[in-house]
Amino acid sequence: MNDSMITKEILKDKYVFWDIDGTLAAYRFNNHVSDPKGTNNGMSLEEIEQGIFLERKPSLLMQQVIKECNARKNIIMGHCQNQKEMADKQIWLDKYYPVISERLLVFEDTPKATCIIEYCQKKEIDLKEVIYVDDVIKFLREAERKGIESWHISSFLDWDFYNK
Repeated sequence: MNDSMITKEILKDKYVFWDIDGTLAAYRFNNHVSDPKGTNNGMSLEEIEQGIFLERKPSLLMQQVIKECNARKNIIMGHCQNQKEMADKQIWLDKYYPVISERLLVFEDTPKATCIIEYCQKKEIDLKEVIYVDDVIKFLREAERKGIESWHISSFLDWDFYNK
């Protein structure tokens, strides 16, 4: 087994924290991957106010992965620029990932790894039971430095092949 590919056994009975942008949905808006006006997000504030996030389609592969992975619990761990984006992501998740009811949506100045650790401390979850999935290497690196097993979304591309 290639160490870069993930299997059902790796996720089984784990608390899996899933990123949204670039993981559960493609990271592209209105024909761009970064805000032409310079925010840290793929969407401009104007696009967020227009509800552009609600127009995104989910990753069909990731819907399948979440359905099949046998995680103890699936949890969303997403960044947002403002309250409107937070609200739209809740609506979007209700529509495309309704089985994931636990959602940690935070503003971009809050480190995701810190949120995961605080959540686990509050719920008395051992970090050895946690997996974090994202598309941003700096977030994954930070999580690994803090003791959280981390996987890049690319590790799921051959899910069907490795999980027959």
